[in-house]
Amino acid sequence: MNTMKHFSKKILQADSYGPVFMYATHRELACAPRHIIRMTEPVNPELLQQAAQRALERFPQMRVGLSRDDDAYRYYFNPLPPVVLPFSDVSPYYIGSKDNNGYLFTLGWKDKTIYMEYQHSLCDGHGFDQFIRAVLFEYLTLCGKPVCNDGSIRTHETEFQLSECEDGYAKLDQANPSEEGHYTVEKSFHAPVADREGNERMTEITFPYSELRNWTHAHGASPISLLYTAISFALYHTYYTEQDAGTPVVAEIPMDLRQIVPSDTTHFFVSLLDLPFEYDWFSLPFAEACQKVRAMFDTQRAPRHAAYWGKAGSTRVSEGHHAEMSIDEKETMMRDMARNYVYRDSFILTNIGRFDIPESMQAYVEDYGAILPCGYQPFGILISSYQGVMKISLAQREDTAALSDAILAQLANCGIHANTKVYTYHPTRYEGVRLMKRPARLKRTARKSIKAEKLTGRHVKRSRVYSRSAK
Repeated sequence: MNTMKHFSKKILQADSYGPVFMYATHRELACAPRHIIRMTEPVNPELLQQAAQRALERFPQMRVGLSRDDDAYRYYFNPLPPVVLPFSDVSPYYIGSKDNNGYLFTLGWKDKTIYMEYQHSLCDGHGFDQFIRAVLFEYLTLCGKPVCNDGSIRTHETEFQLSECEDGYAKLDQANPSEEGHYTVEKSFHAPVADREGNERMTEITFPYSELRNWTHAHGASPISLLYTAISFALYHTYYTEQDAGTPVVAEIPMDLRQIVPSDTTHFFVSLLDLPFEYDWFSLPFAEACQKVRAMFDTQRAPRHAAYWGKAGSTRVSEGHHAEMSIDEKETMMRDMARNYVYRDSFILTNIGRFDIPESMQAYVEDYGAILPCGYQPFGILISSYQGVMKISLAQREDTAALSDAILAQLANCGIHANTKVYTYHPTRYEGVRLMKRPARLKRTARKSIKAEKLTGRHVKRSRVYSRSAK
């Protein structure tokens, strides 16, 4: 077997679940989540572009574009340099298009802020976090900062391994999947959605993690059960009418499957769990409702059940991706599948956890947060933390403070003192017909670079900065 040919083929293979984001658009799914890193000094876009090129040498699985072929979407090696874009909260760009040389990640800057986004078919939050931290490390190094890798960042000190782009879903049988305890969504509450194309209202709610921890320890709750209970009560007081009596709130909560089946992959590897907040829990004391949520969540995230639900979803998507149909037929099928799946739930609530970087880098990173776009839902809610501060990023279609004010009131009742920042936001769009065409002579260029540099990308000149003005 030709080892290098086998190597490249593996990198261009999609995982079993991610392809649903290839066929969908930003109207159905959160195709391009955004990560926002505020630095202590103004960003140098030329050095940021060089840092991205150096990171791509270590992450060849990120050096791809996406092609809309007659029968399916497929990755291809992208020999072009990454682009650094002038950016703002309201993005005018399409990911994977000519805007960013066809790459499936977006890299932007404004003043002291770095913006990074990813097409969800290529990564999940954990996987893209690996790339973000590598780019930041390379950037600070190029800026002459005395940063040191503590071993947690994938830099050139280590070599790329094929396990970093493996299909994790192929390993789920190791967890002995079982549907025992599975919660079946029969109905769920839905807030009204008037416009699925316009700008979104973004509210960042920040508070000390120590205050949340103190309350959860005192009341037998967990951070996610407290926050989900606060959000559910806020929905109840803001939107519920007599017609909604008896209807539960149901959140879709992505769970990182690397917790139960270890994998180095940066590809999509999550189980999209359904977590109900039953209607009769609204009549319980807040602490008791939190305990109900925690107990229910424990059944859904149990390793065997999480593996079962992850495998079920990935099998459904993989069968659609490999079906013998035209690309138009597949897009219609997959988009219907996506809408029907996400709209079973009330909203998506994702917890990406703590943004961990080496201590030597923390002095240059002032703040961190991330945004989950609404997609087909009325809300997209993402929880993150950095240096002891938790952040709830609430993206919503409706331009009103009613829901965020209600969440603040629930947190205040728990002794959690929160601050808010509100601004207008629009995600970077994604649509298959807007993808950049494969660069000319791509195959010859890619094969040459693979043979000569073992996918390091060192043939790319670092002296040229590719940046474009906002349209």
